Amino acid sequence: MALDLTGQRVGVLRIKRSGISAARLIHRLGGTALISERKTEAELGDTPRSLRADGIQLEFGGHARLTTERFDIVVVSPGAVLRDEWLAAWSSRGTEIWSEFELSSRCYDGRWIAVTGSNGKTTTVTLLTEMLRAAGLRAQSVGNIGTAWSELLPARDVDIFVVEVSSFQMEFTHSARPTIAVLLNVLENHLDRHGDLTTYGLLKLKLARRQTANDIVVLNGDDAFLMQHAASLKSRRVEFGTGVNADWQVVDDAVFMIDGSSAHQLLHADEWHLTGQHNLLNAAAAAAAAFHADAPLDAIRSALILATPVEHRIEFVRELRGIRFYNDSKSTNLTATMTAIAAVAGKITLLFGGQPKLESFAPLGKLLGNKLAHLIVFGEATAKVRQEVPVDDRIIYCDDLSSALTTACGFADADAILLSPGCASYDQFNNFEERGTVFKSLVRNIT
Repeated sequence: MALDLTGQRVGVLRIKRSGISAARLIHRLGGTALISERKTEAELGDTPRSLRADGIQLEFGGHARLTTERFDIVVVSPGAVLRDEWLAAWSSRGTEIWSEFELSSRCYDGRWIAVTGSNGKTTTVTLLTEMLRAAGLRAQSVGNIGTAWSELLPARDVDIFVVEVSSFQMEFTHSARPTIAVLLNVLENHLDRHGDLTTYGLLKLKLARRQTANDIVVLNGDDAFLMQHAASLKSRRVEFGTGVNADWQVVDDAVFMIDGSSAHQLLHADEWHLTGQHNLLNAAAAAAAAFHADAPLDAIRSALILATPVEHRIEFVRELRGIRFYNDSKSTNLTATMTAIAAVAGKITLLFGGQPKLESFAPLGKLLGNKLAHLIVFGEATAKVRQEVPVDDRIIYCDDLSSALTTACGFADADAILLSPGCASYDQFNNFEERGTVFKSLVRNIT
């Protein structure tokens, strides 16, 4: 354990999963934690009582104590919006601002792999963790995938962590240095938060900035942004992609490891349960990282053959009267939705909607009558689709997901009904998991 917080006072912004785990870790490290939350205590159920039992101080209904009292460190939840006056006050007192990811990385001095990118993170982390376990390593996936890293620290029964990292987590990360960094892609996403593609993309690249020549960075050789900006990285570069220069290549629906002039086929698309070239690229990225973490090829291959789709990511739900239903609720941007459309065979009725981001929805119009039989739009996204996609009789607008599904089932000219919302879920759901779970329940109740 590399961090001692004895005598340190640490503020934590928001009672969320990562904030709660961070506060408890701070307590285990000898520090004093105060969690500050804008909600009232009554809105949080039994959580406050549990936290107080752990010796954690609490503030409700705003952030007056957090922004006026003296703290050595403030740990912020991913995506929290910080006011300029807060930043100025903390700076004047010498308070450091950390992400939960920064706190965790400072507490762990073993081997760890970090995975980031606009799309494919969870699938890659899941595949990679299973590859390492197949190789006999006690591997644990944490981070944006669901379990906060700080929840499991200090760790005595883990050989290697695999950490899913978002751009939000990188905003206040300063010193993290993964043994292996995996950079999957940089595509338009979260521009409402980060402003432009360059700012967003450089947050992703920041994950590998502190690496040295003793570390590995696994890069998507097909990604123009990564190739343009990765030249200054000091770590050893390993590329995956479809190009001839990739060390791990996806060609003709198969993944190959390139060893000098020899190509060793690791997996063909017919041998596993996931669909789409994007998942073969995720497999190549995971395999490259696992191989450089000392996993043998036979273990990597066996994990791929046994792999199943990640929940809420192009997840097959059922087939009814010749129509296949897929849950892709995890797609919260248009690029992910376009990837899902390409991966699902046949004509599709697409369920699309939620809380829109800044990216244009115009590309959807070009798919109508080709890949898309119908576009069913629901939630807050309806106004943006009306504005950006040309009028077409095959576009139907609904209030919510339930009515969208009922409408979709009224058409008989599609091979598949795909929920791939391309938007955040927060207009009608707590998160994309809840949205996907509701969709699956609705589909299973169709008679």
